[in-house]
Amino acid sequence: MESFELIQYLKNKRRELSHALQESKKRGIALADAERQYKKEKAKFIAKARLEKVAVTLIGDLAKGHPEISELRHKRDVAKVLYWNAQEAINVYKLECRLVEAQIKREWEDA
Repeated sequence: MESFELIQYLKNKRRELSHALQESKKRGIALADAERQYKKEKAKFIAKARLEKVAVTLIGDLAKGHPEISELRHKRDVAKVLYWNAQEAINVYKLECRLVEAQIKREWEDA
C-alpha cells in the first residue's frame, strides 16, 4: 500500500473504532439495565419465598428455575456477551490502528 492509501485506511479504522466505542456504550447501558431488572425480580422472588417460609437453602435454586427469572437471567447473559464482544472489537480496531501507524512511520523513515 502507498502512504496515501495507508492514511485513508487508518482514517477508516479510526472511524470504525469511534463507532465501536459508541456501540460499546449502548451495550454497556443495555447490560446494566438487564442486570438491574434481573436482580430486582430475583429479590422480589426471594422476599416472597421467605414470607412463604420456603427453606433458605432452596430459594436460590428455585429462583434460578423460575421461568420469568431464568428468562431475565438469559437476557442479562446475552447482554453481557454483546458487551464483551464490543470491547473486543475496540481492542481489534486499536491494534489495527497501531499496526498501520507503525507501517506509516516505517515508510516515512525510509523516504
